[in-house]
Amino acid sequence: MNLQIYNLAHEAAVWRDMSHFGRFRCTGKDAATLLHHLTTNDIKGLMPGAGCDAALITSKARLLDWLTIYRVDDAFLVITSPNRRATFKPHVQKFILFRQEIKIEDVTDSTGMFGLFGPQLKEVATRFGAEEVLDVPLNRPLTIETNGLTLSAARTTRLPGSGVIFWSQDASGLRHLIQDSGQPLADDETYNVLRVEAGVPVAGLELTEEINPWEARFDEAISMNKGCYNGQEVVARLHTYKKVKQGLFGLKLEQSLPMGQRANLRCEERAAGFITSSVASPRFGPIALAYIRGDYQQPGQPLEVIAESATQKATVVELPFQNS
Repeated sequence: MNLQIYNLAHEAAVWRDMSHFGRFRCTGKDAATLLHHLTTNDIKGLMPGAGCDAALITSKARLLDWLTIYRVDDAFLVITSPNRRATFKPHVQKFILFRQEIKIEDVTDSTGMFGLFGPQLKEVATRFGAEEVLDVPLNRPLTIETNGLTLSAARTTRLPGSGVIFWSQDASGLRHLIQDSGQPLADDETYNVLRVEAGVPVAGLELTEEINPWEARFDEAISMNKGCYNGQEVVARLHTYKKVKQGLFGLKLEQSLPMGQRANLRCEERAAGFITSSVASPRFGPIALAYIRGDYQQPGQPLEVIAESATQKATVVELPFQNS
């Protein structure tokens, strides 16, 4: 881990290269209907220039991916997780009905995308005329002209703290803008520590088909008034009858686990949940993200970690991690 970049993320601001996140342009008169049918948020209700987070789910309300969807003029820009790019288009195409008009274009390789986050976010954004984006609602994209470059920017929950993502059809120009900004790029290892501290889930670890969107704490990505959609009955039933059995929380550990190693949790010989990500944080020590069952979610709750290497004690923490 790069300690200098880690400290800059907490004290100033750093960039994250997000160009590997999938980006799809969806057009056609039935694009809104199809995206609305497959996700948990109100896509039909998006006005041009607006956006939202949404969960892509199965008919049993199991999580396939975390999407961010922007309505730009007569098209939708859909951002997927990096490791879900290859599966997004084939999955959506399975639900296209005869005579529906929708085109799904993968624009990942023809565009660039970077994220900026940290307490001095506004100061850095001001250097290239993007400070206005911090004054608009979450996921509301703005078009910015700077240094001969046209780019879009929007506040996002995909980054630690209050982050902003920037994307452009001129990937090379955007990369040069980042390089000239004076702020460094966070490497993968350092970023992973920062995102665990902030409680930002990722597909493949926290977000899998074992989990439903309520458990992932995607409350703001779920519309309870949008009508029928794939998995809607299960989502509604879980909420109405309080059947959500577990939720995403933090854990303070005695020692960190190898990244990606699954470890079960128990309390007095009873199953209490499982760990999804673990890192060694310079600020908080060994910490983890975990799904904790309802009876054990109180901050300060002691748990036992059952890992391949050894058994250790853990304490439940609300997210994000904060200095006590």
